[in-house]
Amino acid sequence: MDGSARPALFRIKQAQQRSCTMSRHAVQNVACALALSVCALDSSLAQSNSSRADLAPVSASEDYWAAPTVLTIAPNGSWGTATDQSIHTAITTAIANCKKMHQEKIGCGSQFTTIRAGWSLVIRCGRENIIVAEKTLADAEQAAINRENELRRIYVPNMPPCARVVTIDPHGAIVAPRLDHRNARR
Repeated sequence: MDGSARPALFRIKQAQQRSCTMSRHAVQNVACALALSVCALDSSLAQSNSSRADLAPVSASEDYWAAPTVLTIAPNGSWGTATDQSIHTAITTAIANCKKMHQEKIGCGSQFTTIRAGWSLVIRCGRENIIVAEKTLADAEQAAINRENELRRIYVPNMPPCARVVTIDPHGAIVAPRLDHRNARR
């Protein structure tokens, strides 16, 4: 190579290095800008959700530390329940327990309720399911009555009589139904 070709090759290599360096910086800058925009979007969503009026502040009461209980029911009346410190585990386990009864691939988890240290009920009226959860048994029973009345008044006027399917206590235990011995068959 002659002397004039060497500086030209040197200038080409320098231009390629600058181009690679500029490309690397451009990619880093785009990645940084993208990360910042995602973080900004995420924080704006978190702020908008936390400022909603229907969210009550979390109290440090004993109920807050209780494990959540999940009660789920399939359209055919099969049900499952679970209590776990992780709400995700409780939901997954309740659906799995329901599937043991249900015998179909889908349906369990179509309706479910969650509560910490409260009562959960499933009432079945023919093909209609009523699922409620409240802090006290009396409140849960009243919520079920209110829902039954609403169903009869608005949606299913000729709905068959209702029967309680399951009751779950504040500790997540299944409560056996009380039998009325006066009406029991002998």
